[in-house]
Parts: sequence; C-alpha cells; structure tokens
Amino acid sequence: MKRIYWFASAIIVILLIAFIGGSKILFPVAMTQDEAFGHPGTCPTWSPSTLTFLGTAQNPTSKVWFTGFNGIISQVFYPSTDKAATVDWQFLVGDTAKTWVDEEKQDTISQVSLNNTRSLSWKITNTAKNGMYQIDKTIFTDPNRNTLIQQVTFTALSGTLDNFNLYTLYHPAIDNNGKATTGYSTTYKNIQMLIAKNPTSNQASALASSLGFKKGMMSSGFVGRSDGWQDLKGGEVDNTMNWTYQKATNGNIAQMVMFDLSPYANQKSVTFNLVLSFGNSDKNAESEAAGTLKDNFSTMLSGYNAQWNSYTNHLNTFGGTADTQYYVAAMVLKAATDKASGAMVAGLGNPWGNSNYSICTPSGIEMSGGYHLIWPRDLYKFASALMVAGDTATPKKALDWLLTTLQQPDGHFLQNALTDGTPYWNGIQMDETAFPIILAWKLGRTDADTYINHIKPAADYIVKNGPVTGQERWEENAGYSPSTIAAEIAGLVCAADIAKVNGDTTSEKRYLATADYWQGMVENWTFTTSGSIGNGKYFERIDDNGNPNDGHILHIGNGSGEWDERSIVDSSFLELVRHGVKAANNPYILSSLPAIDSTIKQTIPGKGEGWFRYNHDGYGETSTGADYTGAGIGRLWPIFTGERGHFAIARGNKADSYLATMRAFANPSYMISEQVWDLNAPSGYTPGTPTKSMTPLSWSMGEYITLLASNYTGKVMDMPEIVYQRYVVNSSKPHQGKAVDYNEANAKKGLALTIYYKGLLTNSEQVKLHWGYNNWQQVTDRLMIQREDGFWETTLSVPPVGTTLNFAFTDGNNWDNNGGNNWNETISNS
Repeated sequence: MKRIYWFASAIIVILLIAFIGGSKILFPVAMTQDEAFGHPGTCPTWSPSTLTFLGTAQNPTSKVWFTGFNGIISQVFYPSTDKAATVDWQFLVGDTAKTWVDEEKQDTISQVSLNNTRSLSWKITNTAKNGMYQIDKTIFTDPNRNTLIQQVTFTALSGTLDNFNLYTLYHPAIDNNGKATTGYSTTYKNIQMLIAKNPTSNQASALASSLGFKKGMMSSGFVGRSDGWQDLKGGEVDNTMNWTYQKATNGNIAQMVMFDLSPYANQKSVTFNLVLSFGNSDKNAESEAAGTLKDNFSTMLSGYNAQWNSYTNHLNTFGGTADTQYYVAAMVLKAATDKASGAMVAGLGNPWGNSNYSICTPSGIEMSGGYHLIWPRDLYKFASALMVAGDTATPKKALDWLLTTLQQPDGHFLQNALTDGTPYWNGIQMDETAFPIILAWKLGRTDADTYINHIKPAADYIVKNGPVTGQERWEENAGYSPSTIAAEIAGLVCAADIAKVNGDTTSEKRYLATADYWQGMVENWTFTTSGSIGNGKYFERIDDNGNPNDGHILHIGNGSGEWDERSIVDSSFLELVRHGVKAANNPYILSSLPAIDSTIKQTIPGKGEGWFRYNHDGYGETSTGADYTGAGIGRLWPIFTGERGHFAIARGNKADSYLATMRAFANPSYMISEQVWDLNAPSGYTPGTPTKSMTPLSWSMGEYITLLASNYTGKVMDMPEIVYQRYVVNSSKPHQGKAVDYNEANAKKGLALTIYYKGLLTNSEQVKLHWGYNNWQQVTDRLMIQREDGFWETTLSVPPVGTTLNFAFTDGNNWDNNGGNNWNETISNS
C-alpha cells in the first residue's frame, strides 16, 4: 500500500511540475481542483478604448456603467465613474468535435445599433467569420439594481446546438485594480455563480445566467497562465475545457464557465439572460444577481428605456434640427456623470488601455486613471453643452462638486482628480480655475456663500498668479497661452459681476481692471510678428515669457523635440472669440488663420476639414499605427472642427459643413473620438475614422451639441454674454474720418491703450507705431496690424512713470508725425 501511495503521489507531483512549467496537461474529462496555478498572472492591462457602445441606467439607483468594443463588453464601472471593475467579458465558441474555438471579439463581424434611438440600450449582432454561428445581444442595466444585463440569443447557422460548445470568459479588475482580484465559484440560492472580489475593499461582482452551466465546468484562473483562454486556445491547444479551478487568489484573474446546451441539443438557437452584478461585498453582489434573474427582463428593459426617453424628451430640439447624433451625445455626457458626486469624467475608458498600464511596468505610461478622471476644464465644456441642450440640473450638481471637492484653500482648482477629490496630477492650469467661475455665473450662483468661499478666492488667485500658467490646455508647457488668458479674462469679468451683486465694489473694480489690461495685452504677449510661417504674423501656441519675437526654445512633450516657439501654432487663439474676449473680425485673429490652416489643417476626402492640436504633436500612435507609449504622432482632433464651426458662426456664417464633418468623424454608433486618422494614416487605417486613443471623448460629444445649437440660433451658445458685451459690443472702436484715434480714458498709468491709425501711410504694406514718453524716453517701435475697416491698430502698456505719451507713425521709409508736431497725450493716474 505504501508503494502504491508513493507512486500516486509521484504522479501528482509530476503533474504539478508540468502545470507550474506552463505546459497544459490534457485530461479526458475536466478535473476540479482548488487553487489555480500561475499566481499572480501576467501584467494586467485594460481593454481598448475604441468604444462602440456604452450606457448606464438614467437614475441614481443603479451605479453600474458599461462600455463595449468589437461586439463585447469592455470596461464596466462600479460604484463610480472612476472605478473600473472589469477588463472585458466575451463569449468563446467551439465545436463539439473539438477542432476549433473562436474568440468573440476576434472571430466575429460585429454590428451595433441603438435598441431605442433615445436610450443607451444596444443591440449587438456578432456573426462568425467562419459562418457557423451568430450571437445576438441586447445590452442594458437593471434600473433597480447594480446589474449589467445581456439578453443573448445564440444561433447555430450550421447544424444545431448539439454541434457547439459555448463559454463565457470574464476578466474582472475589481475596484480599478487588475493585480488584486480574487475569484471563486459558488452557489447562491441554487444559482451557480462566479464571484470576483477585491480583498482590500471587499467590492465584488457576481456572474450568473438563466441558462444553466454545465456541471463542474466553472473555473477561476490567473491570466496568461491558468485562465480559460489559455485552457482553450493557449499552449497545447485541444479546443476543450480541461481546467476547473475552484478559486484564484489575489492576482490578475479571469473566470470562465461552459453553458449546458444539452436541453436544446436539436434546436437551432437558445435565448437566455446573462447578468453581472456588483456589490460592496460578495454576498451583496450575489443578492443583486439573484434579484435580477428573478425579475421580469422585459419590464426592466422598458423601464431602462423609459427613463432615458424621459430625459431626452426634455432636451431642446432647436427647431427640429436635433438629430440622433445630438441625442446620443447628450446621453453620453449624462452617462459620464457620476451618480453620487455629480462629477463628469473625460471619458469612460483608458486611452490605448490594452497596452498601457504602469502598475507592473514602471517605465511605461501611467494609465490607472485613464480618462475616467475629472478635469475642471473638460467638465466646464460638458456642463456648458448640457446647459445648452436644456439640462441645468446636471451642471448645477457638477458645479457643487467642483466648488466643494476640487477647490483648494488658496482658491485654485486641482488639475484633475478622482470623484472623491483625490488628486491625480498636480499641475497648475489657470484656465481650470477660471472655468468654474464662468460656470457659476452661467448658472446664476451669485449667493454670498458661493461668492465669499469660492468665487472670490478663485478670482483672487487668478489676479495674483495670472496671466502666466503652469500648463496650458494641452497640459505640457508653461507661459503665456492665448486660450488660457481668454479663460482667465472671462472668469474675472464673471467674478466681477458676482462681486457687484454682493456689494464688493472694490473686488469688482480690481477684477475688471485686471481683465481689461490682459485683454488689451494678450497680443503683445502671444502674437509674433517675426514667425517662420506665411507672413510671420500670427498667434503662437504658447510663449514662455511674454515676448513672442525673441525666438526662445519650446520643449514639446511626447518626444517631439525642441523648436523655436514662433514656429509652433495651434488654434487655441480662437478661444479668445469663443469666450467673448475678442471680436471675430479682430485683425490678429484673422491674420493667424492662414498660419494654422497651412500648417495643421487637412481636408479628409468625403468627410471634411480637420486640424491637429499643433504641429509636431507627439500624442498619438506611432507611424506604423502601434499604440502610443510616450511618443508618437498626434492626429486630427474632431473638437477643432467644432471650434472652427463656432468661429464661423461668430463671423456671421453657417456651420453646416462643420457639423457634417463632425458627424462623419463619428463611428457608426455615433461616438465621436478624441482623434481621427489623418491623410498619412498607417496601412490598414482609414483617414477620418477614430484612432485608438479614446472613443468617445466627452469633450467631442459636447462640442457637437453646442455647435448644433449655435448653428441653429446663429450665435455661440456657450459664450458668456457679459464678456461679449464688454469687449465686443461695447468696446471702443475707431471713428471713421479720424487719422488717429484712441480711448483717452485708457491713457492712464498701467493701463492698456489701443491706438488706431488711418492717416497718410494707410496704404503702406506695413505701419509701425513709433512711441516713447516724457519727451521721447524709452523709444519703441511696434508693428501695427490692419483691420477690415482700414485702420491700423496696436496696443501699448502705458508706462507707470510717465506723464506724457509721444508717438508718430512710419512705414520704414516715410513718416507721419502730425505735420512735425507728433502726437502727444497726457498720461493720468489710474
């Protein structure tokens, strides 16, 4: 007996060694064992962010958000929009003859459509490339529970169900942690379930089905070593399920079950409900799953759709021009809103998520937060779009979150954060302190508490630290940024109005004085007259020190090298118009358009015009199409098509073509991406279609909403009207018939004074203002720019020590010096 026992033990040891070595031992029948081998599994990643569908219940009860790509479920979020709980979830299909196994996301052709055009429920049809089967799914969430539902019909296109083995493979990452999940099999109230749990937070998921699992065919394993995919398709492939591990503890795990098709063996199809429930414990998740399975699925789907229908029915239609793209965009923004906090994330996913995850690759890209974070700038864009659409409740809650969670004691707002306010990155972006002020003004938040505790500290911070920013809107460089300064100016004007309501006239005057000065000086700080593009006169992307002609070196992120700052352009200067800081016919704006259009614009055949972020942008895939890993090639961004459309509207034109282009840039399920492929797309990729960065991007979806509304009304709908009135409608303008004109009220120490000229040299190719003070001290020449009305203009900062301004005009060869008397203006105290 001892010899027999020793021999059996030796066989077990040999088998264990084989397992540990990674070779798969084949058994005639599956063997159920306790703990899976291969701990902790391979380095975890997230799923691709090229989403074709997403959704959540339109209520605060169900705190589950789902996303999908390639016809399968990808990241599911629970219990908040910043907490991914899954990587992906798909079917595997094989034949009972064990000659092949298909992976749903790779081996089917997927068609995605809305189940209801005014709801985020989806119909998915995945047809096998080998023509053998079809999987139809309706995907939504239980509106009353934390459960994701897939109503599934599996159809044999060849033979009957008796010819197929059907599995589902689930890859959890509970509580946003792909390295620390424990999985096991259990039975709860006679329902077989797969449980995945984060050992630290205790959050858990429970997978269950109305279609029974084949007896004993449930397994939890470590990804890349002992998971179901490795069992069926990895190593020594035998196309059948051999491993049935009871549990896999604290690692990167995946779980698989085999369905029992035997009751339907002679049928062509079977329909069943597959549920994935979540809870704050495994028992809670099990209870949720059981509750959903026992409920009426038709009633749940009807309720889910009805709630979304109710939401969309209350949105503005803009004379019937609101289209499906508009409604999907609005629903996506609403779905990107955390139900507990009201915070709105930039996107429900991780850009290039299937290849970037730093928790076990420290030299790689940090992607645990991805885009499911909150940036105040982005939130402002989304909230403004929903306000335009007619939803003010969501922006109000989002503003409350910004003010109470993200604002710091010194008044500024964090660069980005989780929904609980935990900082993620710690850059200082001045526009992100300005935008909450503008949003508060738009929402009429002028009460004393909001002003004293939030608006005033934020405005004071801007006055003290602006206009220079630690980072501009591309989060890469410090200095003087046209887009940042535009937001700062608008924020201060809005803050001044709220201060006025609260009787704080001292702060009101200080905010307006600062805003007025920056509004007058922004060209001096960021508009070069010695650039290398076109006529050399245009706004830079950013200037390091407020001297746009000194040619300092700009260090571009994402491995894009060093360049003369005068040679790098973007379209961010259009934000000066968007926020009402400059008129659309401002000569500096118009002079800059040829520079960006000749440098960063492309026209995609059959789609329309698109723009890059800036020239030499490296935030994108490589030249071969490989995923971004810190350096690459930035592609076209649909938001810039929307921004250019808004500029067209500000100029008094229609934006129909820009709307059409944004629609064309969307994927077939109405998701508009962060980037689309340009004309130099790598082989296998189509220009004008979404890249692999992030689809949809909430910013892109919001831009479409606002552009559609603006196009219908003929005005930029998210522009703060009070800023537009101050700097465009009521601004001083030159009087025809005068050779020299300016607002004498601004001839004060420390103010910005704009001088207009239409004298003897008007028809010259260039005109310079030749000026000094106190009898020609500190003489300076400033190149002027010609306006559409024929006047030349430039702005100077009135010296704080001067008593008299002295100036004349020259074209380089000739002078206009007022008949030898020059022009002299008395400088008064501010």
